[in-house]
Amino acid sequence: MHTHSNDGEAILNGVPVTALSGIYWGPLAPFEAKDAHDELLKTIEGRVGAELMTATVYDRKSGAKCGRYDVAVDASSGDGCGMYRSIMLEPSTGEIHDLATPPLWYQYKDPQDVVAKVHKFLVDMKFFENLDAFVYHVLTRAEAEAKGQVH
Repeated sequence: MHTHSNDGEAILNGVPVTALSGIYWGPLAPFEAKDAHDELLKTIEGRVGAELMTATVYDRKSGAKCGRYDVAVDASSGDGCGMYRSIMLEPSTGEIHDLATPPLWYQYKDPQDVVAKVHKFLVDMKFFENLDAFVYHVLTRAEAEAKGQVH
């Protein structure tokens, strides 16, 4: 069960989860469907010509990598969707979890615009301050490997 201590520190299965209150991301780069999360692939199913891109996310204080934004854009419609993903290691068991938000759709000017809109939505809902509360699509490493998502 996921709980919060009284001082606001997030706990995931008894392991503290550091809240991210300030992040930045690098430039978007193309990536292949085999590396995409199942939920992103489902949401773009049937969209011919949708392009997939990803941007690495860094913690503003430490500069450490803390996830990525995966984006799919459909230039013919002007629709773009994006999701935040983070691979999390549970130190006590060595289990790796693939945490992903549901894909969110927006009209966009350019792919970076999709990232900015997804980021704003997540900040507004305090996602980065409460990471352990948003584990709807978490997979174990074995599940991710079975689905071909870990390479």
